[in-house]
Amino acid sequence: MFRWTSIVIALLPLGLSAATDQPPDTLITLRETEVRAMRYNAFSAGHSFHQIDDLFIHNQYDRGIDQLLTSHTGMFIKRYGPGILSTSSLRGGSAAQTSLIWNGFPLQNYMHGQTDLALFPVFFADEAGIQYGGGSALWGSGNMGGSIHLNNTRDMQQGWSALAGVSAVDVGEMAQHFRLAWGSETVSSRLRFFNRTSDNLYSYRNTAMSGHPVQIQEHAALYQRGLLHETYISMHNRHRLNIRWWWQETNRNIPPPLMQSTAGAYQEDGAFRITGQWQTTLDKSVISWRGGLFDETLLYFDSLSGESRSRSQTIIQEAGAVFSPHPSLLANGGINTSRVKARADEYRETEQKQQSLALFGSLKWKAVPGRLQLLTSVRQEFVDSHAAPLAPAFGLSFQAMPMLFIKANTGKNYRVPTLNDKYWTPGGNPDLEPEKGWSRDLTIAFDNPEQHRQSSDNTNDPGSPVRLQKASITGFHRNISQWIIWLPLEGMMHWSPRNVMEVRSYGLEARVAVKASAGAIQIGINARWDLTLAENMRAKSPNDASTGKQLIYVPKNTAGYSWYIRHERLTLIFDHSYTGKRYTSSDNNQWLNPYHTGNIGLQWQYNVAGHSFRVYAAANNLWNEAYEAMAGRPMPLRHFRAGIQLEIFAQQKRK
Repeated sequence: MFRWTSIVIALLPLGLSAATDQPPDTLITLRETEVRAMRYNAFSAGHSFHQIDDLFIHNQYDRGIDQLLTSHTGMFIKRYGPGILSTSSLRGGSAAQTSLIWNGFPLQNYMHGQTDLALFPVFFADEAGIQYGGGSALWGSGNMGGSIHLNNTRDMQQGWSALAGVSAVDVGEMAQHFRLAWGSETVSSRLRFFNRTSDNLYSYRNTAMSGHPVQIQEHAALYQRGLLHETYISMHNRHRLNIRWWWQETNRNIPPPLMQSTAGAYQEDGAFRITGQWQTTLDKSVISWRGGLFDETLLYFDSLSGESRSRSQTIIQEAGAVFSPHPSLLANGGINTSRVKARADEYRETEQKQQSLALFGSLKWKAVPGRLQLLTSVRQEFVDSHAAPLAPAFGLSFQAMPMLFIKANTGKNYRVPTLNDKYWTPGGNPDLEPEKGWSRDLTIAFDNPEQHRQSSDNTNDPGSPVRLQKASITGFHRNISQWIIWLPLEGMMHWSPRNVMEVRSYGLEARVAVKASAGAIQIGINARWDLTLAENMRAKSPNDASTGKQLIYVPKNTAGYSWYIRHERLTLIFDHSYTGKRYTSSDNNQWLNPYHTGNIGLQWQYNVAGHSFRVYAAANNLWNEAYEAMAGRPMPLRHFRAGIQLEIFAQQKRK
């Protein structure tokens, strides 16, 4: 059945293309759009979504996504060091409960369920943001606390353009990025190249030694390079075809933790991703097909366990439609399939396979046009012929006043066990059940769309020197049962995963964005505060002391703010982050101290004849804070980075 379903999905675009020759129905006309963003824009009523400011993205082209998220979101990133493993924790969830979604495709590794955020350069993203709250009804397995979204958008510049930049960090690091683009009214193509080489000889305080002496990290060198190519084609104002491919390799040394004296490890990560999306726009619907091949390899070596190799290959296909049967209704439905083939030295059988089929649908009703929107969504996934938990979701958005909104949503979420959970030797448990639970959100938000327009147009309003752009407060609650955790087996020397934990997490999230102007000076301020209480509600063993205690590595409080001051060609940027106490033992008797970090940067940009030249310098960890995000993994003390960037346009004609 699965094979025939895949064939039907693969051939569906051909049949739908022929259907576009029918006479148009002009009663209802959908505005021109791209399906890539439809699901979380049009069908996430009740969720809060935080989009990172373009200025902060452009200012960190030479850094990883993990550093961008640490500085500009409330998400706690579990960083083991610069360029080393970085995973996410959102609303008290595990790293496998938050998805990284690239242009609508989930990038979690099906073998271990996590995403190493240090492997993703900011330069390969045009948009970055976080959708808070469970989203299994929209995105499937693993979206239990929220999802990170990275998108690439079509460059509307016509003709040739090129961008090149180089940067250096005083830890022995050099990075280069290059972009070449060409576009016309119907075709746009863009190639990006990123290269980073670092000795990573950073200073840190060794808290495991008496007196906490300052030392130099000597086994953290890394080498990373990648290519990303995109092609966008528009045909007859109705058809669109997008093709992207991404190749990348990362080689890095992994230093030992402070309390370990043995030599560190070495790791090689390789990835090749190719995706395609076709869509056609009719008068009452947008019909789309998308597919992708994702090939990831990993080589890990250390002196204790030796060498370990693994490789996963995933094929994802999805066909769907967005249609409007009535001016007040918007519906979405489709089918998604994935086929995974994974090899690992530690599997019982060298190769394991997994197939899944998911049916999904959403319906949004504008109950009171311009005031009240109601949404319902549902997803049913089958993994190797076994049904995952049905995932319904319900949401609403109500405009109480011209710029005051009330949003609410609730939904059931799930995460299927990973291949490592089921087949790792020793310890794998093929009888594991999916994690499952409900999440609920309530948001009160102020949103001034006129200020967004003024900000994008870089206009000043002398009558309103200080303008509140956005403000929101969100309360959330979620409970997860059958939480998978690896535990030692009685009388055995190895560990095995079991569905034993039940976790409740709840809290508050506050956001505010302000714009101000005084003559030629423009100021932008973004502030955030997150309160997260995440408690284990079920004992894992008779003598378990974790019941009712905060989960390890989940800070109760995180906060921060970012601001910029721009005057003509000069821009000063600053961000400050606070991370609260993190417990390192399940009984909460051991913890890591809270810490503050600050980064400041100054850039000068000069435009001549339509071309752009930018010079920037920054100080990271401005307060010279000695801290550890993860126990035994010290982070760098104060260090400096600087770079230049040149962008050239061969033609100045814009679409």
